[in-house]
Order: sequence, then C-alpha cells, then structure tokens
Amino acid sequence: MKKLQVLSAALLLGLASSAPAADLTTFQKTWFASTKPGSWVKYEQTTTDPKGKVRKSEMTMSRLGGDGDATWFEIRMVPKEGAKGKPTTIKYLLKTDFKVEENALDYMKYVETMILQEDGQEALEYPVDMMSQVAPALASNVDYGANVTPLGACSYEGKGGEKYRIEGSFDVKVVIVRMKGTTDTEVCLSDSVPFGRLYEKTVTKDDKGKLRDTTEMRVLDSGTGATSAIKGPVKKIEMPKMPWGG
Repeated sequence: MKKLQVLSAALLLGLASSAPAADLTTFQKTWFASTKPGSWVKYEQTTTDPKGKVRKSEMTMSRLGGDGDATWFEIRMVPKEGAKGKPTTIKYLLKTDFKVEENALDYMKYVETMILQEDGQEALEYPVDMMSQVAPALASNVDYGANVTPLGACSYEGKGGEKYRIEGSFDVKVVIVRMKGTTDTEVCLSDSVPFGRLYEKTVTKDDKGKLRDTTEMRVLDSGTGATSAIKGPVKKIEMPKMPWGG
C-alpha cells in the first residue's frame, strides 16, 4: 500500500507540473524549440496555502537523450523551506506520437512507462496496466484549455516572451482520491528555455470556490547535458490488487 501511496503522490506532482498545458493551438507561437534531447530547466516553486503557510521546492525538468528515438522526460523535486518529504525523481517514457517541439507541457496523457525513486530508496518501474488506468485519467479529465487569453509581452531575467491567462477546471481521480475544482493561471512562455516557461502563477480552488493554494514558479537556471538522477537498478513492480476489486 505504501508503494501505491507514493505513486499517487507522484502522479499528483505530474498534475502540478503539467497544469498550464492548455489547448496549445491557441498560442500564437511554438514555444518549445529549446526542449531538445539533453536540455533541462530548474525552477523555484513556492506554494502558499489559505492560512499563509509557505512551502518551497526546487523542481528540475529534463528531456533526457541518448536512447534512440525514445522520448524520456524527467522531473526531480527537492523539498526546501517548509516542504516535507525526500527528494524524488520521476522518469517518464512517452509514446512515439508525442511531439515535443509542438507541445512540451501536455505530456501526461502520452506516458507509457514511469520510473519513480525517492532518494535512498530503490527505483520502481510501474507497469503499463497501472499507468493506463491512472495516468490517462489524470490527464483526460483536466480541461486547462477552457479559456486561454493572450496578455501581451512578458519578460524575466532578461528573457522575453508572451503572457497568457489560462482558466480551466479539473476533475481528477488518482486511485481512491478525487479532486474537483478550478485553476486560474498566468504563465510567461518563451522559446529561450526548455519546456517553454519563464514563470507562472496558478490559483487553485475547490469545486465550492474555496481557495486551495497558490503556486508560483520562476526559472532559476537552464542548460544542456542532462543526465538521469535515477540511481541503481530499476525494479519492476506488479499491478497491486485493490481491496475493492476491479
């Protein structure tokens, strides 16, 4: 059961990192030309709850290279101020029809394989059956393209781009946890960094309109030469038997 809880947490992390993946055809430019094999970008992520409690983490997103035509994305989250848990790495193998240069954000629905590792623990590869039940549901029920509004030019740390407001709703079930609500995101997109985002701010509310949290991300650094943070052998795990059947 602990492994299942860790998987749920990992998929929720995937939701957070892919949140502004709206209908990218509404954007005025392709912003993902820098997301080449070996590229990476590091963000400071700050989440504030309704009581003002702040949690900070560093999140690094990478497109790994050196594996033929396969596309591997990797997310590494390192808790900082106010955040709990161990540093965690999630490595995704994406399906061959995923077009990175057109859409480097809306990737969760294309996940074929996922490898998860908390620092100091073994690396676990989750079966396709588990991903087919959980990851596509996570992505397909999220409508971040409901309303995309261009807001004009933006810049950060000397890099220019275009700002968009993305309003949407979500209805997500991860294993037995269901979440419903809305998101209101402002994101500055630029082709000068991998994965296209210079900064973003997302306000999340539940389905009753109550504030859940506010999350901000800002680029700290980016570059090339990315390598996987997964350490040691990878263990494949079996699909767990749920107590409620199915």
